[in-house]
Amino acid sequence: MLWGLRANVSSLLVVVPIAVTATLIPDMDLRKAHRLLLHNISAAAMFTILVYLAASKNLPNWLAELAALGFLLGYVSHLLLDMFTIRGVALLYPLSRRFYRLARLRSNDPRANTVLKMASALLTAYSVAAMSGIIRVGSLP
Repeated sequence: MLWGLRANVSSLLVVVPIAVTATLIPDMDLRKAHRLLLHNISAAAMFTILVYLAASKNLPNWLAELAALGFLLGYVSHLLLDMFTIRGVALLYPLSRRFYRLARLRSNDPRANTVLKMASALLTAYSVAAMSGIIRVGSLP
């Protein structure tokens, strides 16, 4: 259980594709102002609200909230991973054009990409297991 929600297989079939799709959206700004227009908190919030509004028209409220949460986690995971690159991301755009980074890895470094992909896969597996109730979050054995 995660955030008081216990997901079932059908809800995961909605949330996982949404989260995966969300990881791709920040790179839609590749041709113009890359890592500026869509690599920020305000874009993540705006798109998450749009996903929630669209989902709430066709899905029960709890599933629309889960879809929005999955979208937000996917989008933010992209921003977080890009913060490990040399350039970083403009997290506070349009308020600031400053780029923030957590490390100075090259985005084309195969070793760094392998480590980040493995970490991302483990985090995704943990999140899905927690949401489906396979593991309990915050409880001791």
